[in-house]
Amino acid sequence: MQRLVLIPFLLFTLSLLTTCNEVKEETIEIERVIDGDMEPGLMHTVYFWLNDDVDEASAQNFETGIERLVGVPSIKRSFFGPAASTPTRGVTDNSFDYALIIWFDDVAGHDIYQSHPIHLKFVEEQEAKFKRVQVYDNVLSK
Repeated sequence: MQRLVLIPFLLFTLSLLTTCNEVKEETIEIERVIDGDMEPGLMHTVYFWLNDDVDEASAQNFETGIERLVGVPSIKRSFFGPAASTPTRGVTDNSFDYALIIWFDDVAGHDIYQSHPIHLKFVEEQEAKFKRVQVYDNVLSK
């Protein structure tokens, strides 16, 4: 009699284990569409290390200054944020506080940005907060 009870229990347990191992498909929705016909340009990537004495209010002021940079008309797209807490690897450097990535049509757009009053005001108001700034500019290709 115990064997008859044991067999359904084993079949039930086996079905649970099989169900747990099923792969569930996840649907990912694209939030925005990027124009595929858009020409490549120049990517301006800036990494900021802030001074150790920069408090929360000063950091917020810095972020507000970054947000104002998008007023420069030659900027096509921009992204800004803190370092990610990704796992440490030999090729990963997430020691910076913030990164700013700006996309221009070309070098001329970059040059307009560098001398634009909004950018110059940002540098003037914020540079005392920088321990280090590192810039990488690269031409984008299709």
